[in-house]
Amino acid sequence: MTHSPSPALAAFGLSLRFETPPPGAWEARPSREPSLPSLQIRSVTAQAIEQNWSVLEEIGWEGMIDGAPFVVERGAAGDHRFVHGAHPDQHGAPSTETRAVHHLSPDASVLQCAPSDPADPSWWRVVLDSVLFTVALLQGYEALHAAAVATPDGVIAITAASGGGKSTLLTELLRRGLALMADDVLVLESRTDAPPLAHPGAPLMTVPANTDPAPGALIASIGEERWIAVPVHTEPLPLKALVVLDRRPGVEPPGSRVSGIHPSLQKIEDPLAPLLGSLMSFPHSPERQRTRFELASVLASRTALWRLTADLGVPAGVLADTLLGG
Repeated sequence: MTHSPSPALAAFGLSLRFETPPPGAWEARPSREPSLPSLQIRSVTAQAIEQNWSVLEEIGWEGMIDGAPFVVERGAAGDHRFVHGAHPDQHGAPSTETRAVHHLSPDASVLQCAPSDPADPSWWRVVLDSVLFTVALLQGYEALHAAAVATPDGVIAITAASGGGKSTLLTELLRRGLALMADDVLVLESRTDAPPLAHPGAPLMTVPANTDPAPGALIASIGEERWIAVPVHTEPLPLKALVVLDRRPGVEPPGSRVSGIHPSLQKIEDPLAPLLGSLMSFPHSPERQRTRFELASVLASRTALWRLTADLGVPAGVLADTLLGG
């Protein structure tokens, strides 16, 4: 029995073909498929991944996701392995602490996924975020660690420290009718001296559990967060502005004598350092570091860069008013 190919979906500047429909508010866009790097996503066993995995050459990057370690490894053959939780043993068998193992082919065209519990949707959250944006970086894109919305004039990206209120502000902007561009990582396509194109991320968001009403349908509750399906803007747009959100207890906006009342939106006069700090540093090759610096220089000269300063007590609606009015 033959199966017709699934419709082409797109996220992070990639054309995606899934064997199993992923969660989220996806829309098929077959007309864009030829212009984007293509990625096939397949479900396999952990043992099959072990057979395809070459041998560890270096660690690409690592972090913590949902309370478990996440490691991106580069193989000697140019392939990549993604391990969430404990590593499998030398035969590829996962342990009770292994959440998922994924393998990307050397040409970055096939992603094999082996979740330990396929019925638990949380493994999808890692694939549709950290794994996919890593594939985009390997395909030559760059990325900002930022949320983003689409406006008629272009994309506004918002970056902040962890717990800085980025998700709350993003939710407020969506309630005002703006379209989601990215929840946490914004993939950029360099255009020499022009502002880069920002590509839509996956049509998903993670919001605090107390967000009410949430701007999308619930997929799963994970810890103190809700994972929800939210449509994204359908096409890439130029990056219009980057906003650094600075929220701290008792912070006084520049020029203010009273803290906690009025937020301040001010142009960043020396933007190169915050830009380089917001751009993701993977892969680590000297060539990509040079490309990243060149992109940061273009952003500094062609894109509006602002710092939005406010006390933690300032409501998200006031922040949104300040941002959209600036």
